[in-house]
Amino acid sequence: MEKMIIWIVLLVFFFLMSRISTWKKKAAAAFLVVGQRATTKEERKWGYRNAFRAGESKAERFYVYSALEDFMDEKPMIPFKMKLSSGKKIPAIFIDYYIPKRDWNFITEEQRKFVQMVYDFKDGRVSCSRLFKEALAKLELPDHVTVVFMPCSNQSKYLTRFSRLNNALSYEEKLNPMLYSLTYLEARESKHNIKDRDKVNADSNVIISADIVGKKVVIIDDVITTGSSIKEHAEELGKYGVEVIGIVCLAKTVKYPEKAEIWLESRFHFK
Repeated sequence: MEKMIIWIVLLVFFFLMSRISTWKKKAAAAFLVVGQRATTKEERKWGYRNAFRAGESKAERFYVYSALEDFMDEKPMIPFKMKLSSGKKIPAIFIDYYIPKRDWNFITEEQRKFVQMVYDFKDGRVSCSRLFKEALAKLELPDHVTVVFMPCSNQSKYLTRFSRLNNALSYEEKLNPMLYSLTYLEARESKHNIKDRDKVNADSNVIISADIVGKKVVIIDDVITTGSSIKEHAEELGKYGVEVIGIVCLAKTVKYPEKAEIWLESRFHFK
């Protein structure tokens, strides 16, 4: 009799577990649909997050890219501090996240448009001056700030990338953009073309112009990834008596989180 009761209990247990598993899969699929059909950022994140929590592995990247601010330490349009090797901390800001093209299937049309705009800026097709002005205002800088631009691998790329923005900022009374704050000696290898980017010094092919010696400057760049290059440049400027008081970037490259971090964040929402 006791054995029969045990078998009945086990059968009921396994039946319930199979039903729970079935309903969990159905719930995961339903949540995924909610995320796909969402019309707001919060609704999209809610749908993908719950789909991932319910065991839908397909939802992982959709969830991460719908909730980037939960995974990234720095947030768009919110100033943060960049620490140099000397210990000095410089206020910095970026406008939004740069997401590699390999993950474009998992992001929204709005996110794709922003990243495309980053490419257009790099190629000199747009100035993005309105966005840069908004970011500069967030840093609450003093009046009459000199604006300089991050060195590129060669002068042609540098002028293509920053000329439009330099011209647009020149109409602002409180800003003094100086496109020719660098003298290019030669071309160097592009950091984007090598695996170990940190081995290439951003200033290896340029000389700082005497026109900015002793000035307070803001550095503008297109994309920040680890921040090592822009820190190197800030320290190089410091050798010439140039004080960097701010850093503004169009975008920050997303660092995709580890599996464990995604699992924990989906359940406990630490940030």
